[in-house]
Amino acid sequence: MRRYDPRWLIVVGANLLLWWLVGLANNALTSSAVHLYVGGLFVVYSSLRLDRKHGLIAILLTGLLVDAVEPVPFGTSMVLLGLVHATLLYGRQRFPREGAVFGIVVALFANLFLVIVLSFLLVGHNPRPGAAWLRIFVDLLASQLFLVLITPWFLALQDRAMELVAIHPETGRRVQI
Repeated sequence: MRRYDPRWLIVVGANLLLWWLVGLANNALTSSAVHLYVGGLFVVYSSLRLDRKHGLIAILLTGLLVDAVEPVPFGTSMVLLGLVHATLLYGRQRFPREGAVFGIVVALFANLFLVIVLSFLLVGHNPRPGAAWLRIFVDLLASQLFLVLITPWFLALQDRAMELVAIHPETGRRVQI
């Protein structure tokens, strides 16, 4: 009998929680005209800890859910997150998979890539594209500092969620509590 494996659902749920919390932070920061973007953090746990199938499902669903509320062409975040996920999967055997320090580094580089690509794709829609780059740089700097602070918490949250359902994140096997 085949049993249900909820690893992808746990990661998508944690990603949605993070997306909601960052939305609340962005709402609180509207008076200072700073926007936080944490797309790079969505791929870290899925790419480093989950197997290929469940990680890809979690990333693609997260990308579609982000696309549903962001002002980008539908599918943009899904494709970009999938590209980052595939890149991390390619070199995953050479990376240390556990630990917050490497997770922070991966999140910072992934977020940098995503912000740069999204900026080049969308800056033409700005009425003053030349003036937008300083704003993008400030937002990127604030986002990277925010990522350094929350990445250890977010990785620990996902590890703890896997412990609560007693599933090993890489194998999907039940673990004894």
